[in-house]
Amino acid sequence: MKILFCTMQFGPGYNQGTEKYIRNLAHELSTQGCNVVVAGGDPENLLSGGGSNFDANVSHITLPTFGWSTVCGNSIDSYIKLLSELKPNVVHMANPAHIGINILHASRKLGIPYFISVTDFWWLCPKHTLTLKSRDFCQGFQSPRKCMQCVAETHPNRFIRSSAQHTLIRNGIAELLSLKNIYANSSRVWLDRKQKLATALRNAEKVICLSKTGKMFIDSYFSIENSQYIPAGLSDTWFSLRKPIKNRKGAFAVGFLGAVAPHKGLHTLCYALQQLNIADIELRIAGKLADRRYAQKCLMHYPRTHYAGQLNEQQSRDFIDDLDLLVIPSNSPENQPQVLLEAGARRKPTIASNIPGCAELLPKSALFQVDNIDELKVLLIKAKQDISLIGLPKPGVSNKEISTQILTEYQKALKKQ
Repeated sequence: MKILFCTMQFGPGYNQGTEKYIRNLAHELSTQGCNVVVAGGDPENLLSGGGSNFDANVSHITLPTFGWSTVCGNSIDSYIKLLSELKPNVVHMANPAHIGINILHASRKLGIPYFISVTDFWWLCPKHTLTLKSRDFCQGFQSPRKCMQCVAETHPNRFIRSSAQHTLIRNGIAELLSLKNIYANSSRVWLDRKQKLATALRNAEKVICLSKTGKMFIDSYFSIENSQYIPAGLSDTWFSLRKPIKNRKGAFAVGFLGAVAPHKGLHTLCYALQQLNIADIELRIAGKLADRRYAQKCLMHYPRTHYAGQLNEQQSRDFIDDLDLLVIPSNSPENQPQVLLEAGARRKPTIASNIPGCAELLPKSALFQVDNIDELKVLLIKAKQDISLIGLPKPGVSNKEISTQILTEYQKALKKQ
């Protein structure tokens, strides 16, 4: 069986949750005899020479990118040509950001069954964070104007964000952003975003949701009936024996592992530790500096902060093992943070904000209200006094088990042809 995975970005330098998900699936399926190709965008221009293989048994090609909020991407005809050359039996889309959904339409025209894995909330929200200026959670895309007003009000650029606090200016910025997206997405495509995405989802053999929360959101918003909850699988690395914890001279190590970006909420953890100002608590941070200005503030805010850089899976495992406590302070809905599954596999005490994707895997005693620094401080003190009082995440599932389950779904789809 030949499988084509498609995703927003892939290759050296891209190592977030979606890329881990694809790498693990592709590797395991290749060991089960499948011919696997990964087609991914390169929005940050990190690759050269057409990409490189991460696995000797898995091919990798680079797709053109058109921006995070693109709906269609490259033309259907161009993807029909690509698919006719590659001749996959199955197409599996992990995230259409940057590359669009036209490769799914091309698959359907050629009679190739396709699957979709919902790895984040791009399908519901052009920002993917589902977070309003008020800090309330949004239920999903409403209209270009309304969503672009939200984008302007919460924009990472301080000038745009502050200007958007004035109604007339905000409306003007929203109009410009709407026109930009409408133009970039071929006239009415942006206006019909929900309908276009609903059609792509309904025509999939399966819409695989990595969390029960994600399944509930997607089912409700798009009124689809072909979704299935299948969590992300973890590589064997996460189930290896734990090494003895290094001697830290009495320091209590609190860790954050993930993209350093505002929606991940690292600032909430930094403020809580700064206000506690306990000399023997150190903060360890690892992950991509997705927003460098924000990251600089976070890394400098708490004096006993150590940044470990971007880590591969084995390094991430060792990073988690060497912590006393992992904190996931996200302030926007997470489909299911892979780091939480990893922490579960390593039996690492974890506290998190009560976003739905975390709440379904942690006991209530390990959760604090989003952005609530006081509640987080209470949990940090509690953990330092007696770490056994902090709950453990539900353990993750092996990638071999998940890959076998997904391969069975592929086989069912092919039998129907």
